[in-house]
Parts: sequence; C-alpha cells; structure tokens
Amino acid sequence: MYKVRVTKDNLVFCSGHFITYAGDCEPLHGHNYRVAVTLAGDLDENAYVFNFVTLKKAMKTICDTLDHRMLLPTDNALLAIESNAEGYTVRYKRKTYVFPREDIVQLPMSNTTAEKLATWFGGQLEPILQSKGAANITTIEVEVEETFGQSAFFKKDLRGL
Repeated sequence: MYKVRVTKDNLVFCSGHFITYAGDCEPLHGHNYRVAVTLAGDLDENAYVFNFVTLKKAMKTICDTLDHRMLLPTDNALLAIESNAEGYTVRYKRKTYVFPREDIVQLPMSNTTAEKLATWFGGQLEPILQSKGAANITTIEVEVEETFGQSAFFKKDLRGL
C-alpha cells in the first residue's frame, strides 16, 4: 500500500464560528485553519496513488468555499435558525446573532468543531475521487488544524463502499 499527502500553504481558510456544549455557547471567534489530506491505496496504471495536482486543486476549491465566511451548523438542536432574503438570525438562549446571507456557509453538522469540519472535508472530497475513477484509493484521512499545534483528524476506509 502507498500513501500520498498534501499539506500546502494555500490549503487554508479563515472563518468565524462558535460551539455549543454542555448548556453553554462559546463567544463568536475565528481561526486561520489549515487542511491536509492523506490518500492511501494501490498504485494506478500511471504509478500514482492519486495525482498531486488534481488533489491540490480539489482541496483548494473546497477550502475556498469556507474562506472568509461564518460557519453555521444547521443540525444543532440548541440553535434556532431563521433565514430570509437578507440573511440569517441565529438564537441560542438569550444570545441573538444576525448575519448577512453572503457571509454564511451552512454546514450540515451539529457543531463546527475541527472534528466535524474534517469529516465534512472528507465527505466533499470522496465524490471528487469517485468522479476521477480513483477505485484504487482505500483510505482517506483529513486533518483540520484550527490553530498551531491543535488539529483534528477524520479517517475513512473506502473499501467495500
């Protein structure tokens, strides 16, 4: 088995978020996130696990969808989210946030933790791999670093899917 890993200076995004947990809600804040991806599998007919150029472009495109946006978890039962043509109103207990529509990225997750973001990146990359005919890929692993020395990982075995 072989592995390829991409961790480039341009695989970054700067986003705002907040986390709800144990009856509390963090203040709004943001991170300069970095993303890395590792693909494992057998070599294809070109002696690649996967083409680096294609992988870098795919990951950059995914990162760019989150860059300079507020990340809004749409599956968080603790948040009341209302939307209209102008934007989103988000309520948590006595806190109320109002965001312009163009500043929000809605993400289908319970919280915008680094763990859930890593899972989301894997989910975004998997159909790209399939569309490129990467049947040789057996494992995908995504790392999301929210600050230096503080990362979360998501790993998925693609065999048998």
